[in-house]
Parts: sequence; C-alpha cells; structure tokens
Amino acid sequence: MKNEKIPLAAVLGSPISHSKSPMLHGYWLNKYGINGHYIPMDVSSIDLNNVLTTLPKIGFVGANITLPHKENVLKVANKISDRAAMIGAANTLSFGLNGQIYADNTDGYGFIENIRYHQPDWRATEGPSLVLGAGGASRAIVFSLLENAAPEIW
Repeated sequence: MKNEKIPLAAVLGSPISHSKSPMLHGYWLNKYGINGHYIPMDVSSIDLNNVLTTLPKIGFVGANITLPHKENVLKVANKISDRAAMIGAANTLSFGLNGQIYADNTDGYGFIENIRYHQPDWRATEGPSLVLGAGGASRAIVFSLLENAAPEIW
C-alpha cells in the first residue's frame, strides 16, 4: 500500500461559518473522486501569521482567504503575483513543498468569467460599470474591469 498524503485545503476568515466554499469545493472533490478535504477555519487576525506558516507543515496545499485577511496575507507571503500586488489583496494561497507561500487574487477573474458565462456577448468596453463595495474583492473587480478596458467605473 502506497503512503499517499490526502491533500488538504482551507478557507480562512473571521467569521467563517457563513462561507459556502466548503460545500462548493466538497461537491467538486466528491464529483471528481478526489480524496481531499476543504476545511473552514475561523482564524483571528492575531493568529493569522502563525496559522499560515503552520498549514504547509501539516499537509495543507493551499487556502482561500476571506474577510478580514485579504490584505494582511500579503505580509506573510513569500511570493506575490503581480495581480495581487496591484490590487493590494489576495484570496488564494498556494503552499510549496518547502513551506513557501504564494499569494494571488482570483476574485476579479472569477467575476468577469461568470459574467461571460451568463452573458457571452457582454463586453466591458460597451459602457460604464458600477461596483458596490470597497474591500479586496471590489478592488479585484475594478482591476479586472480596467484590464478589460471598461471606459468608466463608478
């Protein structure tokens, strides 16, 4: 019998009980027969650094980040994508074998792709856009709208 490690991933935030991510990712793990686990973790701002440096040591391969940690994870990451650096927030962390933490932001990309899926003819260039919010996800959406040449963003 091979000694295979079961991949672990988490969503970190505080509070976290409202998150739909464990249900969503659990569905895909089950659908594709992936022997892994996606765990919600309520992590205080005070404990964030310790938790993030411990997760790779105990078998986690990555984590999603939500409120209130999207900006602060950039201080802990060893490498930051250009996109996350420009936005000033990260929502996706990957852990290297040596414990290195790579931070990225996929919020805006996911937002734009969802619009394209439901409205294939949509183009950001065709008019103004309205973004409600001011957190890390909102900044990521503004960034993606700018990348897609939105002429005006409110």
